[in-house]
Amino acid sequence: MDSTQTTAAPEVTRSLSAAWPGFAARLAKALAQLEEDQFLVIDLKHGSRYVQFAAQGAHGMRAETVSNGYLDKGERLDAGVERALVAAGWQAPTGSPGSSTPQADPDGSPNFFADFPAPVDVQAIADLAVRTLAVIFMVPHPGYLQYDAGEIRGPSLELPDLGLKRLHKDPAAASGPDPEQQLLATLKDMTGLPDLAYDRDGDIALSHGSVRGYVRLSGPLPHVRIFAFLVAAVAGSPELLARINEINAALGYLHLFWRNEAVVAITEVAAEPLVAAHVVWAVNEFFQIANGIDSLLQAEFGGTVSLPSVTAGATRH
Repeated sequence: MDSTQTTAAPEVTRSLSAAWPGFAARLAKALAQLEEDQFLVIDLKHGSRYVQFAAQGAHGMRAETVSNGYLDKGERLDAGVERALVAAGWQAPTGSPGSSTPQADPDGSPNFFADFPAPVDVQAIADLAVRTLAVIFMVPHPGYLQYDAGEIRGPSLELPDLGLKRLHKDPAAASGPDPEQQLLATLKDMTGLPDLAYDRDGDIALSHGSVRGYVRLSGPLPHVRIFAFLVAAVAGSPELLARINEINAALGYLHLFWRNEAVVAITEVAAEPLVAAHVVWAVNEFFQIANGIDSLLQAEFGGTVSLPSVTAGATRH
């Protein structure tokens, strides 16, 4: 088995490459260059494990490393690796990629994560990242890594002093269209609404019937996420959770969960490549199903739906 893919519990008994301390220093320098809303992702050239960093200005910096929510069966972390990550200083994931969305779980993450307040101790972050990569994930040498950096829906960022190969040095040379612009164009064509745009949270808001939903690109492995708060101000109860489980078992395609006094619906579509016909089908199917479920749950458990005044017709902005 390739040593970069092992999931065995890490043992700090092997020799580490002499290249790691220098890489930690270069990584700290790169993190210090990140400005608000800029990100840096470091991942394996051959594998799906990664560490990533998001600069948040006066709020400090968020660091994350991959959880099983984003790993295929062959690369999943076993319990020993997960314990080692927590012992190293990461917080455990607070939910799945479907449940720990920024809207439903703003202070959590579906990944292992750590928040560093301003002024940011970039060396501490770099040391945590290197321990994760070299000791816990057992990456033999920094040369096994690559990076991507930039600003969400903004320009890319070159970090040559990091000493790693860039995933896409020239965004214009990357194969295929920009997926965010492709998603937006797809939804404009579908709805006939030329003024559709991403909001500050990176979502495209759409409404149909009594449901106001949101579409976004998400995840280090791009996918289109469609979600909506179906019923708000509804108290949790064993009866409600049992009803949600019953509905989930019947749906398969769309998943419901209860969090923060709201029932949320979510589904995802692969975005690499982004196929317009798949997105259109998923969005239409999502709103058709959600419009029946929200009124059903409201009738049974109370609360309020997204748009009490139902307007029939095409999905709208």
